[in-house]
Amino acid sequence: MRIRNVVRPTAGACVIINGRNAVDIRLGELMKQRRKHLGLTKSGLAAQLALTKDDIRKYERGEIPFRADMLAVLPIALRVRVPFFIDPISGMVRKGGVVRP
Repeated sequence: MRIRNVVRPTAGACVIINGRNAVDIRLGELMKQRRKHLGLTKSGLAAQLALTKDDIRKYERGEIPFRADMLAVLPIALRVRVPFFIDPISGMVRKGGVVRP
């Protein structure tokens, strides 16, 4: 009989890619895509959100975690509805709250 080691992530566990959360990476990609679609520069978006250009770069790369307050104001600045950001990541979450890439 062969025994395998099975590791089950706990609820709320998430996939980390190069030290970054997979959800933050995806949200950053969506942020960058929409910013470019609108023709906004990083500096322009930063000014609307009271952030620095470097902060925008870090969000877009998934280096800064997206908090609820950011997810509340970002759709306004990028002229989209909240589901623009939420719908694509909802598929990354499976039963038990474990994030999958």
